[in-house]
Amino acid sequence: MAENQIEPAAATRTPRRVRYLIDIVVLVALVFGLEAGAEAAYTPKSMQASFVYGGAVQMLEVAVAWLLIRLRGETLADIGLKRPGSWPRTFIVSILLAALIFAGIYFSEKAGFHRDLSRFAALRGNLGLTVYTVFYVLIGAGFYEEFMFRGFIMQGLAMFFGASRSAWGAALIIQGVLFGASHAYQNPLGMLITGTLGVLLGILVIVSGRNLWTAIITHALFDASRSVLFYFQGPPTG
Repeated sequence: MAENQIEPAAATRTPRRVRYLIDIVVLVALVFGLEAGAEAAYTPKSMQASFVYGGAVQMLEVAVAWLLIRLRGETLADIGLKRPGSWPRTFIVSILLAALIFAGIYFSEKAGFHRDLSRFAALRGNLGLTVYTVFYVLIGAGFYEEFMFRGFIMQGLAMFFGASRSAWGAALIIQGVLFGASHAYQNPLGMLITGTLGVLLGILVIVSGRNLWTAIITHALFDASRSVLFYFQGPPTG
């Protein structure tokens, strides 16, 4: 991998490094505050309403992250939201990767490795809810999670650690751990699987030249296809 893919010169100056950590701490605190406030202010009456409400809160969190990025003199391109070299190639690679991940998870579940996905049991046979879920995961999983974990957090940590190869390696592992922990509702195995996927998606971002789009599309397609699968047969149990 070319060194200039992972080490932008402007981000390696020592006086700037601590700013990335401060931004991460501020964003995480605000995210927890926004989500706690949202839960206190309104309790959705249905899963569909929960998706709409949750998506709105997530976009507010993205706006806060964007503001922090702008305040340190950067743009969204600096954390990976930049035009890829080829959109057709990006989509083709993303489709293939999503299919590969889908197959890997599907056959692992057939082998008995089950996460707790009971919260999605209502999708079985419910077309309307499935459509809501597909639209939600395209934004809430594909865009939001990649923007936050593989974009803002991973790349911010890498800059804080010094933007060296070892710094990117540390940032890659830390964001994967945090990503797994954010899915604690899936049980310990689910946290391990999700954390591993987070690391793999982080590697994808790095080898893509710090571009988020392949990871965003891959993640969105995988979660959307899982939602469709749950419509036909429900989440795995046992």
